[in-house]
Amino acid sequence: MGEDRAGAEPLGSGHCSPGTGGTMPGRWASAVASLAVVGLLLGSLLLAAVRVGDPGARRLIELASLSPLGLPLAGAALLVALVLRALGGPRRAVVVSLVAAVCLVTVHAWWLAPSYAGSRPVGGPASLVVLAQNFEYGDPAALVGLVRDEDVDVLVLTDADSGRVDPLLEAGMEELLPHSAGIGEGGAVVLSRIPVTGTELLHAGSASRLVELEAPGLGAVTIAAVHTRPPYDPDAWRDDHEQVRTALARVRADADRAVVVAGDLNATLAHAPVRRLVDLGFSDSAVQANAGWSPTWPSGSHQRRLGLTVPAFAAIDHVLTSPRLVATSSRTLDLRGADHRAVLATVSVAG
Repeated sequence: MGEDRAGAEPLGSGHCSPGTGGTMPGRWASAVASLAVVGLLLGSLLLAAVRVGDPGARRLIELASLSPLGLPLAGAALLVALVLRALGGPRRAVVVSLVAAVCLVTVHAWWLAPSYAGSRPVGGPASLVVLAQNFEYGDPAALVGLVRDEDVDVLVLTDADSGRVDPLLEAGMEELLPHSAGIGEGGAVVLSRIPVTGTELLHAGSASRLVELEAPGLGAVTIAAVHTRPPYDPDAWRDDHEQVRTALARVRADADRAVVVAGDLNATLAHAPVRRLVDLGFSDSAVQANAGWSPTWPSGSHQRRLGLTVPAFAAIDHVLTSPRLVATSSRTLDLRGADHRAVLATVSVAG
């Protein structure tokens, strides 16, 4: 009695048998990895859900703007799940995590792929350079310089009342783009190098308007300068978009009509209202030109949280074309002092 058996381990040796999670640091690492996988998968799944659905709550509508981040979240979940497997995590949990991560990576990649690797359209020799800018803020002289440097043909301004447009004209814009529609009338304003042949509101009480141009080499082109409400009131936001969609459906009734939709839609391609415009036959310039995720808001230092500048995360400003036209290039540009990036697109007749 009192003697240890040969080969027996002394009490408190700290060793664990296989299958019990390994050493204490190993168990902690496995637990942290498990929590990270769950968090990343839930984040990616939530972004997929708000993209697929048509949420009614303001915060969920705003969250949908971040849906492109679902792919890196799912990719990170896949990597952490592989780490969890290497740490000897529970086999069933690891397998479920890997399958879920692969599924989410596939879904998000499917949505994003056309913006990066789709077939690029071929346009004719004549082109129209369109610049869309929310101009509630921004340096007028800087915008004149941007229009001059980029050889812009049509400038679509939203949030541009007379107090914003007059300094722009005084800064020299009228020399570059002498033709206009909507100045002093409230709502969207169009400034053009090409003579305007007609204009009307997109619908009664609208902040959006239709402008007719006769573009050299392209023929008759309709510019739909669009500005919809932000989703602070989700019902009003949705109603406004439905009015825009209905009006543009009437415009699209003439299948051969060349139409460019440009402006601040306060919605991204992840939102149902913009996807309904795509269903009408409109194509986003960033997708056509493989420009990738092109967020436009917020820009500059207008949005700050915890003392840090919030980077652009919402692609709410757009240039879209009807089937008769194609966008051969598209990019976003920063305007000094503005809280939105501009969207610059080169449009031509489909080849």
